[in-house]
Amino acid sequence: MARFVIFLVFVIFLLLIINTYLCKRYGDLVKSYKLNKIYGRTMSLCLWFGLAIFLSSFFLQNWIYQHRTLTILIKYSSSFYIGIVLYSSLLFIMGDFIGYLGSFLQIPRKIRTCFFKIYADGLIVPILAVLITLYAFYNAVDFKVTSYEVSINKSSSISSLNAVMISDLHVGTSIGKNELEEIKKMIEKLSPQILFICGDIFDHSSYEEIMKFAAEKLGSIKTEYGTYFVTGNHEHYLGDVSKILSYFDDSGITVLQDEMVVIKDIYLVGRKDIHEKEREPLSKIIGRANKDRPIIIIDHQPNTIDESIENGADLQLSGHTHNGQLFPFNYLVGFANHTHYGILESGNFKAIVSSGIGTWMFPIRTGSHSEIVRIKINFLSK
Repeated sequence: MARFVIFLVFVIFLLLIINTYLCKRYGDLVKSYKLNKIYGRTMSLCLWFGLAIFLSSFFLQNWIYQHRTLTILIKYSSSFYIGIVLYSSLLFIMGDFIGYLGSFLQIPRKIRTCFFKIYADGLIVPILAVLITLYAFYNAVDFKVTSYEVSINKSSSISSLNAVMISDLHVGTSIGKNELEEIKKMIEKLSPQILFICGDIFDHSSYEEIMKFAAEKLGSIKTEYGTYFVTGNHEHYLGDVSKILSYFDDSGITVLQDEMVVIKDIYLVGRKDIHEKEREPLSKIIGRANKDRPIIIIDHQPNTIDESIENGADLQLSGHTHNGQLFPFNYLVGFANHTHYGILESGNFKAIVSSGIGTWMFPIRTGSHSEIVRIKINFLSK
């Protein structure tokens, strides 16, 4: 919690600086067109009002999420604000940097004049910022299938396993009932033998009706070896984990909480989220496992990969990172996680980290895709 508070204070301070900067830049833009000052003041008012809505989505979220209509209004307004602010500031700074570099080069005057008319005195920045933000809303629900094939250097009675992994749905944010129907159809089209759900199905934006609907829909997907779910940090943040898990009763989904099951002769271990105080050491969970047989770990966060390697696991499946969700954070998220996206190999061990199929907090995504992960897992023949 302390780390989150520090992060939130930093974000607020940064947004105050960015808002002040953008008020000046958009004010200069209004002056360049010799428009009435009311337009500049209106732009400034919109930016500060947008910041107020954004902050309310953090500080008043428990109250806001009790009112579905208000939740939708706040969610989309704050998302549009974040998109406009983020990409306006990046575009202005990028243009300033290009202009600064140009001052050292012998660029013809006509080219420089044209650049400043388009950039400094033009509408290119607000137009591009709006277009990028609109694309972000679309991209958040433009689901893709990402495919991997991995080989485990251990024998099994099963020559290969066709698996599907999804994570980070955060139902109620970008994913509603229609999107859940689409996700179900896409998964069924892949004909998986087993389905892994790697945490964060729910968060504070998930209302009871959508929680029940999600558990029912995902649990109705037919697989040969079943559907398995582990909790993520957002299920933990909701507080009453036992109530959250009750939605999966009789759903057809098996919840694994620091538990191990055997599928044929393959060990499957589902971990509690790393934030859970009662989380058991992996060595205790797999103590009775035959290490000559394949061991697959599903763990929401990819930050305990070293523990999986030390205990003889062969494959770990994780989500959590969203691969940054918004550009340019997809290039920064790796600093906070063991690995932030894709496949990691260390000796015979492999880990696959998904960018998730949903979005956190805001129904926008630019730095990555919303994905369903298909994995063909090969084993040695007995």
